[in-house]
Amino acid sequence: MFRILKGLTLLVLCTIVVSAQSSTKKPIEGAWKVTEIVVTGENESNVPNPQPGLIIFTQKHYSAMWVPGNQPRTLFKGDVPTNEEKIAAYDSFVANSGTYEVDGATLTLHPMVARSPNFMAGGVSKYQLRIEGTTLWLTQKNTDLSVRSGDRVAPSSGPVSEIRLKFSRVE
Repeated sequence: MFRILKGLTLLVLCTIVVSAQSSTKKPIEGAWKVTEIVVTGENESNVPNPQPGLIIFTQKHYSAMWVPGNQPRTLFKGDVPTNEEKIAAYDSFVANSGTYEVDGATLTLHPMVARSPNFMAGGVSKYQLRIEGTTLWLTQKNTDLSVRSGDRVAPSSGPVSEIRLKFSRVE
């Protein structure tokens, strides 16, 4: 009888430990609303009240969508958009989803699907990460973004710039 009781106690303790470990959330997990976008460099801008944007982190995956400007996206004039309207819609939206990892203060995104086929074809996006309470800051230099170009994946080119994204937790 003592042996059975000891075995059951051990089983219950193991279940509690495994359950507690699997329910431990990382601070980044949850849904975050974009609340500010600052771009430095040649095309600098400050968008203190950006258009809608949301990034969601689960235990291993993320999904990010936002409108990077401060103006609403232009609606199509008819049921079937023109090529110009399609280009404007593409250029006014950021979207990608995939897996992520956090190593200290560095967040690395590995897209599985993205608005840009070159980004989802082996690209990587790195950010400096900071979380304080219900606020998340992500800062990225343009060289911390890699995309496929031809047969190789290389850092983004162009003039030096930096983007700082500020988010508020919504869930």
